Amino acid sequence: MLRFDKLRGVAHIDIADPWQAIEACYERGWTDGLPVVPPTAPLVEAMLGAGPWSGDEMLLDEPARGRRVSAYKAAVNAVMAGCLPSYFPVVGATLKAMSEPQYSLHAIAASTGGAGTLVIVNGPIRHRLGVHSGANLFGPGFRANATIGRAVRLVMLNGLDATPGVLDKSTQGWPGKYSACFAEDEETSPWEPLHVSRGYDAGQSTVTIFAAESGHNLLNHASSAPEQLLTTFTDSMAAFGSFSNGRSVVVIAPEHMLHLERAGWSREQVQEFLYENTWRSLADLRRGGKIEDGSQLADGDETARVHRGQGPDDYLVLVGGGTAGGHSMFFPSWSRSRGASFVTREIPT
Repeated sequence: MLRFDKLRGVAHIDIADPWQAIEACYERGWTDGLPVVPPTAPLVEAMLGAGPWSGDEMLLDEPARGRRVSAYKAAVNAVMAGCLPSYFPVVGATLKAMSEPQYSLHAIAASTGGAGTLVIVNGPIRHRLGVHSGANLFGPGFRANATIGRAVRLVMLNGLDATPGVLDKSTQGWPGKYSACFAEDEETSPWEPLHVSRGYDAGQSTVTIFAAESGHNLLNHASSAPEQLLTTFTDSMAAFGSFSNGRSVVVIAPEHMLHLERAGWSREQVQEFLYENTWRSLADLRRGGKIEDGSQLADGDETARVHRGQGPDDYLVLVGGGTAGGHSMFFPSWSRSRGASFVTREIPT
């Protein structure tokens, strides 16, 4: 006999057959479209017990609609996502980061832009939990990556009522709205870890989140000179389809990073190059229909350069992926304007 725990105010449900328990979750709209683990009381208690929060402590706060999600409800969703209890501190830290005002949670949840919450894990916890940073980085096959990201989306569905077509107005969305979680490959990177560059100690573990549009493959097998290689990046990043003054995440594959490392390029040099060279002229933006009515650019100089972002710090650059292949990845912000900020938060360990 399976006894379901409470979710969305539903009382305990007793079901004998495990398959019917999964079907009951579907019937109640608790899933993201994939089967979930029935959240029985023992599983929820084990999940909650793996974190430092009491059941009634609030982990997610969305003030625009007055919605809050407790640690207890987050644990229910983490169980359904298939998380191990050891993953729960990462889930909780991510929800705390999403509650920061600069993350614009309500806009992200409701926008037509179809944002997914990109979760980047840094620090010793990567290895302890097996959060993957190598080959097939954004693909299937890794439980920690898949279920941590999935738990975040299930919390939004079941805790914020971010139901597609209701609150969630995504025009098309993208698969990262199921799950988008990975670790930085700190060992391959010649630079200090991402979280250290953001003010944390190397021995701390963190999550950094970003409201991301779908990733864009940056393919270059021929160039070894940094300027040539990064020009491939800037050409894609300046494309009309995703051009804005918003922020960007660039995940550099180890093969590409090797060229930058040999040339002695720092993270700051890469950020500066990307910012300085990712631009369109105002005339280009007019030609492409990217100037909206009422825009402050409407009466500007036609030859003026309009950059992606407002400075080098709007480019979050890190290393990840398989050791073979000239494929890096660019994630634009979801919004046609500034979008949400990067937010980094320590994972309690």
